[in-house]
Amino acid sequence: MSKHTGTTSSKSLKAGRQKIDRLDAELLRLLNRRALIAVKLAAIKIACGLPAYDGRRERQVLARVRSRNLGPFAGESVARIFGCVIRETRKIGTQAMRKQRMSKLYPEA
Repeated sequence: MSKHTGTTSSKSLKAGRQKIDRLDAELLRLLNRRALIAVKLAAIKIACGLPAYDGRRERQVLARVRSRNLGPFAGESVARIFGCVIRETRKIGTQAMRKQRMSKLYPEA
């Protein structure tokens, strides 16, 4: 491999990694935005007397993302990724629900 080709490959690798870094930052921003919405939904669920977990809604979300997936991820991969996002978001929502319930039971004086 010539020095020029190596330099070009190195620059291409660096540029590609920078693109992935920017996408990772955007994914993180969107995941955190999703989590903040889940916290707001937790308050609504408490007000309505609903549980944190809604299996029907989770199945709808997973079916929707699978149907919209154009690849290169396989449908099952997309379902696993979003399943993980849903579980982690549910944890945040559940924690918010617990905190809200506790504040109602034990209001600060």
